[in-house]
Amino acid sequence: MIFNFHIELNDKDYLDYNVFWSTKSPYGKKQILGLRIFIAVAFAAVAFLSLMSNGFSANAWLGMIPYVIVTVVLELLLSKFFVWVLKGHIKSLKSKGKMGYSPIADMEFYEETFIETTPDNKTERKYSAIERVSVVDDKIIYIHVNNIMSYILPFSSFESKEQFDAFLAFIKTKCATIDTY
Repeated sequence: MIFNFHIELNDKDYLDYNVFWSTKSPYGKKQILGLRIFIAVAFAAVAFLSLMSNGFSANAWLGMIPYVIVTVVLELLLSKFFVWVLKGHIKSLKSKGKMGYSPIADMEFYEETFIETTPDNKTERKYSAIERVSVVDDKIIYIHVNNIMSYILPFSSFESKEQFDAFLAFIKTKCATIDTY
């Protein structure tokens, strides 16, 4: 075994991961971009139909001002809306007792595989299963298996900054895509 970590997560860690995924990761950015394009196209279609039905008159153009304001506000607040929705979703999951993470886990990293052991499950994966690794502010590492599943390694799981740096050097040899935020 090369590295062994005991991981303790809480609701804030899980929320932070989901906010990161939705607003900063390549997966979430693509989703937000798609939604932004959809909003702009929908606005343009409504605007064109409204202008066409009113004969492109001056009043029709003035009537577009509220649509433009609403669209700009939607575009500007879209990320904040995603965070608000995530908080509500996580609160709903918690009230149902079905959180999307295990609060306690142990992760062991070997030369060819890594293993996560939780009270309910044990998974072993090859490094080839890792799609990308995200390092956020040298405080947390997300190991993305795909666009839905990730392993969360908070800085508190490491014994020291030196161990954190050694692990980063190690994981860089196992995964080609390392994003730093």
